[in-house]
Amino acid sequence: MEAIHMKGVPYNMYIMCGDIRTVEFNSEFEYEILNEKLAPLYILNRGNIRRWIEERAADGARANTRAVKGYQRISKTAGDYQTAMKVNAAVITDNFWVSDCDSLAYEDVVFRKNEYWRLALMRDISDLPEIPSRTPELSNIGSEEKGWKPAADGWWLYKNQKPNENLSEYITSRIGMALGFDMAEYYLEAGGSLIKTRDFTAGRYNLQHIDCIMTDHYENGVEIPDDDYLYNYRKLTELSEDIAADYINICICDALCENFDRHTKNYGLLTDRRTGEIISLAPNYDNNNSLLANRGLDINRNSGVMRYFTEFAAKNNIPVTVPDIEAKALEDIIAEAGRGSEYEFDREFLKEFILNGIERLRQI
Repeated sequence: MEAIHMKGVPYNMYIMCGDIRTVEFNSEFEYEILNEKLAPLYILNRGNIRRWIEERAADGARANTRAVKGYQRISKTAGDYQTAMKVNAAVITDNFWVSDCDSLAYEDVVFRKNEYWRLALMRDISDLPEIPSRTPELSNIGSEEKGWKPAADGWWLYKNQKPNENLSEYITSRIGMALGFDMAEYYLEAGGSLIKTRDFTAGRYNLQHIDCIMTDHYENGVEIPDDDYLYNYRKLTELSEDIAADYINICICDALCENFDRHTKNYGLLTDRRTGEIISLAPNYDNNNSLLANRGLDINRNSGVMRYFTEFAAKNNIPVTVPDIEAKALEDIIAEAGRGSEYEFDREFLKEFILNGIERLRQI
């Protein structure tokens, strides 16, 4: 991508990958690509640096995010750019960040602790530091209250969602795993009022949300949204047949579990932090808007996400393979979920709902 210049406005900021400068830009957000292999895919494909930084900020609409801002001594109404830049636009799930001086190194901005995770998760104000310390909660995106907790085996993301959403996310994760799909693994805690998952980037990969390559656009005068099935499938096929196949597995899981909220910020690519190489699609994550988060589930599986996906797959001859799952294995998943959550639900209905969904998918 060509650099964008403006006379008289010097470059003085950098988007870093670890300690390597990848993009140089100025206060007007004109930029020059310095390292195409390691630069964020969003910048390479979309070029909007300010937007890239803003999208790394925690959602200011979350009440607990505003509480974190207050304790960080920044305005609760501070915009996304100011919020993200408070921590140099660093996040847990990649090693990109913004440098505005030569003295900073990645060691200075990488997160090693988080004294605000309870505040961000459930507005627990105990054990807060007197002096503000760097926290990933200023860059913990998404609409649900959540918090990053460091542990000996890596970072864990805790989410404080509605009990039916936690339960649905847990069951969807376990069903996907039983089908052999690549899933982020979730665990219920506190009677199902909380749910957690380990950071699957593990300090080795960068999670780059799929909006880094997908955009709303027009084709032959027709508006195509960025999450359109066929558009995403074709675009990913250009990257890799395996990546495209894994995308279809995500779509199968969405249809099977009626996840209506798949969008370009909740699935993505894993890239190597050292080389920038695209490794794979990220494990399937963010499935809280599935199963019991819906009302009016159709036991016959002729509506909703299932209908949209099966119509797309049949019309475009997309190969759909649904592995076997025994009724007993499904019963065990549902029973285990019931033991981990105080939320009451019809277990037999949910079992039949899933089994009927598998049969519906096999009719494509």
